[in-house]
Amino acid sequence: MISELTVDPLNEHKNSINVTYPRSVNILYGSYPYPEIIHYFLMEIKNNIDPDMSGYTNVKGGMTKWEHFVDNQKFNNFITYLINKYQSVRPEIFQHFIQTQYIPHAWGTETKKGDSLIMHVHPCIHGVLYLTEGCDLMLPELNIKLTPKPGDFYILPEFVYHGFAASQSESSRYSLVFNIYRQNDHNYYNKLNEQLLKGKKKKSNIIDIKEKKPK
Repeated sequence: MISELTVDPLNEHKNSINVTYPRSVNILYGSYPYPEIIHYFLMEIKNNIDPDMSGYTNVKGGMTKWEHFVDNQKFNNFITYLINKYQSVRPEIFQHFIQTQYIPHAWGTETKKGDSLIMHVHPCIHGVLYLTEGCDLMLPELNIKLTPKPGDFYILPEFVYHGFAASQSESSRYSLVFNIYRQNDHNYYNKLNEQLLKGKKKKSNIIDIKEKKPK
């Protein structure tokens, strides 16, 4: 569910919402209607939390490897569902998706009580599929928050700050996150990443972009 941080719940539309506060963005959202696949993703994350990723990224909690779901057939089926659902709504992203976009990163997160997500941006379109309920995702520059429900997904534009403080929820929250890049923009994003990293001692505030040729 999408809600304002300081006023009343926003009016939700069928497939997307336009938000202006102070910038204008379009957020696609919906619910993946396959609970057995949601459960599969949940167990896949629980069984593949990588201790080496703990504290290395913006995720101050559990996390799989960046590419864990990239070649997963059930994840690819989910992407196919998004393509079919949104190619007429957002043709610049989902029409001819295979020819124009690719996904080099798709990972799982585990948020326990006390875990947090440092406020950060992705230099690309990115999405999240929630597998459980749990702490809200805050988008302060848009004055909204996303409240997780199992099966809910959101597709966010590039450079939208998001994160949350230490979770106070007694139950763990699980989500599957992925980055969508345009086929010809890998070098462009790498240059942006290098600029953002200048003067920083850690990589933790920026997504680590690794070379991966489209299949």
